[in-house]
Amino acid sequence: MEEVNYKKTKRGRQWKAGASSTRLTLLPSDKQDGKASITERVHSEIRHAILSDIFSPGSWLRQDLLTEQLGVSRTPVREALRTLSREGLVEFIPNYGARVSELSMDEFEEIYAIRKGMEGLAARRSVRKLSFEKLEELRFEYIALADLAKEENLRTYLQEEWSFRLNLYRVGSSPRFIAQIQVYRELAERYLRYAYTFKDSINASYGLHRELLEACDQGDAARAEIIVQKALNWTLETAGPLIAHKL
Repeated sequence: MEEVNYKKTKRGRQWKAGASSTRLTLLPSDKQDGKASITERVHSEIRHAILSDIFSPGSWLRQDLLTEQLGVSRTPVREALRTLSREGLVEFIPNYGARVSELSMDEFEEIYAIRKGMEGLAARRSVRKLSFEKLEELRFEYIALADLAKEENLRTYLQEEWSFRLNLYRVGSSPRFIAQIQVYRELAERYLRYAYTFKDSINASYGLHRELLEACDQGDAARAEIIVQKALNWTLETAGPLIAHKL
């Protein structure tokens, strides 16, 4: 059996060596959503650290350190970790605490298999129902993506390109279906960033969004479905080898 080293905290809890000590700083509310609660801001900060690999897979998330670094009480940290657990980003280990969930090639492939089915259907339905006003709104969002693609601001680009697609999907889908699409997008985010480690990856993504907008403009629902699935396959093919190597 593998020998495991432990160390004690001030309160006597035993932690596996290597528990995360990366420092975080809670952004002031005016740097995020001014209406966000403390728990939401704590959740956002820890989530970003996980998705950015600041907290790598398997890292232990010590609540006492997070509480101290973020300058909050234990309650918002505990609630944020529970939310992250529901999102699949954190797992609770009895008698030890919380740690970042490990990556899994099986999970990666399953998530994208589900996303291709759901998002392809959402795109096809939406193109059939697009109004002129909604098409103009999508065109404006696409133009705004151009500057982000040039700046190579990955975090903001990924937020805005997803906003573009979600805005399209909402046209032809029920709120319940959209909620499920968002769940699997959140599960995909830790894997998604591996597709953007190559030069010109943002430009490749931007080009796929141009194709999607053209399909919308032409009212070609079948082509829109294919392009969305093509974009998701691009992530699978680009990120897959890196994830498999990391594992």
